[in-house]
Amino acid sequence: MREYVLATWGAWNEDEVRRRSSENIAASSTQIIELADTAIGIQVVEREHDCIRLVQLFIRPEYQRRGIGSRLIERLLAEARSARLPMRLRVLRVNPAFALYQRMGFNVVEATPERYFMEHSP
Repeated sequence: MREYVLATWGAWNEDEVRRRSSENIAASSTQIIELADTAIGIQVVEREHDCIRLVQLFIRPEYQRRGIGSRLIERLLAEARSARLPMRLRVLRVNPAFALYQRMGFNVVEATPERYFMEHSP
């Protein structure tokens, strides 16, 4: 994500990234994504009363474009459908994952100069 953050805001704050990561881990909302006993990414999901929110999905570059992220999102969409809740996320405008979310049926419900806020309704 560093390159997308730099492209968006021009700066990267390692201490802030570590602080947020620690908070997510403490809140038990972070899952390590593994493939063949190798950690290849993380997923942060918040289950709220009115939606399932994908906070972060990071797949190491060498494991991207293999359908791993799509399968993880499909599982969350199935959970959202079962609960009859929308699934929501936000993505930096410069992040190519935006195209993936569009292909998977997410719609932009709000936009800022830096981000798209997206939703997939049940």
